Amino acid sequence: MTFSAVATFSAAVVLTSCNNAEQVKKQVEEQNSKIQTAVDEKLNGLNEEVNAACTATVDSLANVAYAAWEAEEAKANKGKKPVVKKPAPKKPETVGNGKPKMGGTTTPGTVGNGKPAMGNTGSTGTVGNGKPKMGGGK
Repeated sequence: MTFSAVATFSAAVVLTSCNNAEQVKKQVEEQNSKIQTAVDEKLNGLNEEVNAACTATVDSLANVAYAAWEAEEAKANKGKKPVVKKPAPKKPETVGNGKPKMGGTTTPGTVGNGKPAMGNTGSTGTVGNGKPKMGGGK
């Protein structure tokens, strides 16, 4: 009986240690995940602080440089009148090799747009419909 009690106890210890190892592995993974999350949050916070400080420094230096440039420009232009450019005279629009552009609209059949429309314009007895009708509308 002693042998079987020892074998049973050994089997129980082996099974318990295997189950315990899996539980310990899960706990270690959970702890590592929590630690990594905390590290990421802290790192992101520090990155934001560094970026804000860097932006403030760049803005400050840019403002100082702009103020210095503005002072130099004021010294250089002191007493000078600003130069006003006169607009160039407007030349008439031309087409091709210097011929003046024809006025008018782009819709066909209107006055001032080249040749008048020939053929049926939709109404009878009006200009542009060929020969006028003679005799009282027969």
